[in-house]
Amino acid sequence: MKEKNTENVLYLILSVLLISLLLGYFYRLKIIVLLIMLCVEAAAIPFWMKVKRKARKEKIRFTEANMYMEQILYSFRKNPKILSALKDVEKLFPNGNMRKCIQNAIEYMQETYGEDLLMEKALKIIETAYPAQRITYAHRLMLKVERLGGNCEASIRILLADRNVWEKETNTYQKRCSVQKRNIVLAILLSCLLCLMTPILCQSALQKVSITEHVFYQGSTLILFLCSIGIYLYTEKYFAKDWLQEKSYRSTKNILQKYEKIINYNAAKERIKSILWAMPIGIIMGISAICGYWKLTAGLCPVFIFLLLQHRVDYSLAKKAVVHEIRKAFPEWLMEVSLLLQTENVANSIRKSIEYAPDILKSELNFLVQKLESAPESNIPYSEFLQEFSIPEIASAMGMLYSISDGSGSDAIVQMGEILERNAEWMGNAESLSNQDKLAKMYLLFLLPALLGALKMMTDMTLILLAFFSEIHI
Repeated sequence: MKEKNTENVLYLILSVLLISLLLGYFYRLKIIVLLIMLCVEAAAIPFWMKVKRKARKEKIRFTEANMYMEQILYSFRKNPKILSALKDVEKLFPNGNMRKCIQNAIEYMQETYGEDLLMEKALKIIETAYPAQRITYAHRLMLKVERLGGNCEASIRILLADRNVWEKETNTYQKRCSVQKRNIVLAILLSCLLCLMTPILCQSALQKVSITEHVFYQGSTLILFLCSIGIYLYTEKYFAKDWLQEKSYRSTKNILQKYEKIINYNAAKERIKSILWAMPIGIIMGISAICGYWKLTAGLCPVFIFLLLQHRVDYSLAKKAVVHEIRKAFPEWLMEVSLLLQTENVANSIRKSIEYAPDILKSELNFLVQKLESAPESNIPYSEFLQEFSIPEIASAMGMLYSISDGSGSDAIVQMGEILERNAEWMGNAESLSNQDKLAKMYLLFLLPALLGALKMMTDMTLILLAFFSEIHI
């Protein structure tokens, strides 16, 4: 295996060397420039290989975690004992890191005595190596059933449905990442090919005004190649991601600040701020109109209108961002509540879910619990939950939770089934929204090669024009 890897590395180095020499020939690069490029490439190859290894490792980790979660739930449903389920699942992993983690957890449970939270610490070995929220959910359910007993069939169905959504959306996201990476690489290649127009023109139609010897041409070409290498390496690094840890596109602190702005929004105060911002522009517009500078007045008019209405624009953007995050967070919280509802009533389930709820929902959930304590029979606490954001699926889900708590309407089991079916769909939408956020950043990398190519072509055309006018002057 090592000999094969060494052989592959040699082929890679020879291929890079050959391509670099060809580029140096076609772009008419000087030896010093070519040597600089080769040194950068030599430094980049180990980094690239490391990133490739990480990408393969992360895909394997996702596959192992996905398989583990599915099989541990099936095994636990058959025999609701954690140790027995771990031993069953261990057989499905002939080798690899997951097998080692399961073996370590089993050994810890069998060989450790007189220690509190024994099973929690054993399962934590797996959770640390595979930090997927879904695995944590499965372990919490198993610990709860092991200690308190009860029927876990419905809860396991919930987790299995969520696992299916996770697998489907992540596989779709991985395919989209591959397409996006391919597009970025094609953009880099196309940009470099277009920039070949300059040396080709200088060798054919513009032999008298050749600029390939000019220091600016050599420098701009080197910058083009170095930036292209940097973009490619960053692309590879970005897509060699940890598929297990769900990371929000926006920072938690930033989104909570926007949430506070929406909740505590004072329209009159913000309107006054906008008027104060717009007032200097209004005064300048008035003076220019009196002096007859109508073009200046017309040019400042859009700025004045924007400043006058900027509080509304700011509020709208903040609300849109918060709604986006809530749409992603709510299905996760509702799944936690669904698991708790197997053994608790609605009010207790909501109260206990706060500990594990996404940060964006915790404040509203605390308000909801306070209202339920003061009016446990009323539907108002449920209907007022997140009503400022007018999200239809949340209103629908809260209405069904109230029906279950009130005991009205159809059978509670049927209503729970409806909640779970809808939540599976919402979980898929939330996962898709999260993935779209992550891919949006990559669109800039797709545009960068075109921008670099355009700047390089502008530099070359400027040099050609200067050389052409110099020839005419002579």
